[in-house]
Amino acid sequence: MFDSTRFPDSISHFMTALPFDIVSEIFSYLDQDDCLNSMAACRSWYDRVPIYSTQLWRKVQLETGDRRLKNQRFLRCLGPHVRKVVLTASSKNELSLFLDTLRNQSCEIQSIVFRRCKVVHQDVYQNALQPFAHTLRELSFEDHPYRVSPIHMMASCPNLTHYTYHFSDRPDYYTYSRVSSGVLPDTLQLPIKYLCLNTGSYSDFRLRSVLKHCPQLTCLIVNQSVPTTFDLDMCSRLCPELECLGFHGNSQGAKWESYARRRDTRRSRGLRHFISGEIGGYGARQMVPFLKKHERTLESIRIAGNYREYPIEEGWTGLKTIHATHLKSVHLTGLVLGSEPLGLFLHRSQGLNHVTLEYEQTDFDVNVAETLYKLPALRTLAIGVKRPRMLSSWTSDMTLGYGRLFGSRPFESVCLGGDLLDDPMIEVLDPRHVRSLELNQLECYDTPSLTADSIARLTGLEKLAFRNINSLTDSTLLSLSASMEGLKQLVLSGCDAITDAGLLPYVSGETNIQQLTIKNCASVSQGPHWNMKESRLLVSYE
Repeated sequence: MFDSTRFPDSISHFMTALPFDIVSEIFSYLDQDDCLNSMAACRSWYDRVPIYSTQLWRKVQLETGDRRLKNQRFLRCLGPHVRKVVLTASSKNELSLFLDTLRNQSCEIQSIVFRRCKVVHQDVYQNALQPFAHTLRELSFEDHPYRVSPIHMMASCPNLTHYTYHFSDRPDYYTYSRVSSGVLPDTLQLPIKYLCLNTGSYSDFRLRSVLKHCPQLTCLIVNQSVPTTFDLDMCSRLCPELECLGFHGNSQGAKWESYARRRDTRRSRGLRHFISGEIGGYGARQMVPFLKKHERTLESIRIAGNYREYPIEEGWTGLKTIHATHLKSVHLTGLVLGSEPLGLFLHRSQGLNHVTLEYEQTDFDVNVAETLYKLPALRTLAIGVKRPRMLSSWTSDMTLGYGRLFGSRPFESVCLGGDLLDDPMIEVLDPRHVRSLELNQLECYDTPSLTADSIARLTGLEKLAFRNINSLTDSTLLSLSASMEGLKQLVLSGCDAITDAGLLPYVSGETNIQQLTIKNCASVSQGPHWNMKESRLLVSYE
């Protein structure tokens, strides 16, 4: 135990009395500004605080007009422990000042993010990166107003493994940039493992000129705002180590970045994760044959459609030919297809444990419900179905099929949407197992009728989410507040009929709820005069 009698000046010298790791843990609870302020306490703290706070300074962010560059306390906190920097520069001189300061402090930078930098010429970035070229592993351009050549930027840092480029879609940003004119040899091979290109348009020709230099690529993400076709086979042919491929609307960037960092030197066994969305002329005609070629190795498939209708022989019916024995997760939204081909596809993927389906059904069969019922490993299910347009209501067979599915499987997490969203479907859920329930009114033909009684019977529910349900009223929320004692988290998104009055029991401490999330609810005022001084409730507005 620390004895203050042995150290009269205990405030100044506790760092020498306690073990190094304990003092470092104490300083880890500070932010960088607090750390700088603590250094002003005395000369001893000025000298010692930087030694114990190195973990706090592994990431540094510098913005336009940053005054800390003239602060000696700030400069003293920099050093070889600084591994990642985020830079926002308005000019060439300011960018050079940022990087020169980091170099002079002997920072061993492994990751650099250029965020909204207004430096036009690509050559400036290449020259500025030279002092860190051999230590740099990750390079990113976020919300960048000018186009740059990815292959030239990657070639300027020979040990780079991660490259990300997000082109700004702001209308007031310029797109002109003088790029390097140097021709790179065709034999050039770069150690890139993760490549993310978010840009307005990227043709197959331009993408081929990049991928041919990246034979070790593990994860590829290409997001485009301009409709275009995409040669999927080209990617796997030029990058034989490819395991993750995303095209249009990929939201797994951070997860795949981490995946590429962890991947060892073993050879790839094939494509494992595929994410894509329909855009322009690109859709089922390209994706289904590609998935068929990689059916033996795929572990997850995520496809976002736009309810496009195809001729029968060219659409998503081809899914029934895919036999993905290693598939664990499937996420299909916005597709128009029959129950029979989708049921066959799911039946041949017996390893599935997570399924998300939001689609428009074109026939009257119940193959999907019956197949989901028989999947042995299924644990999480999110399903929203638009019934066939010629039906005014579900047939009794369809209702019984989905009712049997929900009533007999021990799902812990369930999401219901579309024309399945009604009280009878909720009432068949097993209250002993369901811990999370999400109700999402997707595009469907009827307005769902929901009552508090059907939801309140799920006594084990810990998380409840309502999304885009305009029929949800204050009276329903008030009834739930009185009956659901175990509820910990409530999410309301796009529920315009809800007002502050319906939320009053939750924010006043009358329930056990711990987290409330509100998003796009037109009748709820942001930050109403709720008395929450003694409440432990976390309220967030998105």
